[in-house]
Amino acid sequence: MEQLNTQALTPEHRHWIGMRIIKTVVAVFLCGLLAYFREASGFYSMIAAVVCIQNSAGKTIESSINRMIGTLIGGVVGVLVVYSLDTLGVLYIELLRYAVLSAMLIPIIKLCLAIKKPGCAAMACIVFLCVTVNHSVGDTPAIYSIDRLFETLVGVALACGIDILLPYQPPVPAEPAPAGESLPEQVQPQPERAEAESSKETEGEK
Repeated sequence: MEQLNTQALTPEHRHWIGMRIIKTVVAVFLCGLLAYFREASGFYSMIAAVVCIQNSAGKTIESSINRMIGTLIGGVVGVLVVYSLDTLGVLYIELLRYAVLSAMLIPIIKLCLAIKKPGCAAMACIVFLCVTVNHSVGDTPAIYSIDRLFETLVGVALACGIDILLPYQPPVPAEPAPAGESLPEQVQPQPERAEAESSKETEGEK
């Protein structure tokens, strides 16, 4: 579904709280509710819900698929790179590690292009950097990747479910006025004045 032309809306509809906003709010709340019962933060599932919900069910599903594929690629490559650097003994050589991580973005992006999913390239790079840079904070890279993938799956599932269950009802745009009625008042013909000027011209000719 195409995006609405906000210039064609009435002043009342320009302050309209649309269904996309409502769906986003509901999805984020449900992510937080599930996180509360799981005693987790729910941060990544909330982000996934916000990013995935679009202005149509088709676009929401497409965005959700891209996010899942990107998370999977970034997580798997990130875990492999971290353990490889650790095995080679260069994991804690900061400058060398940053050089390797930066260079690894090239094959990640090329992989996304090769599978004809360019929309997931950014997410794959983000998750890859999260896994490789934050590997020493909290859990191991493998556990972090699995947790990140699960949180993304929760947010994606809620976003898709809510977008399908709640119908999309855009505000009705203002109908353009007919061509004959759109003239400004000052340029519209005035019958009385026109008749008076016509009678004066007739008397002058006599």
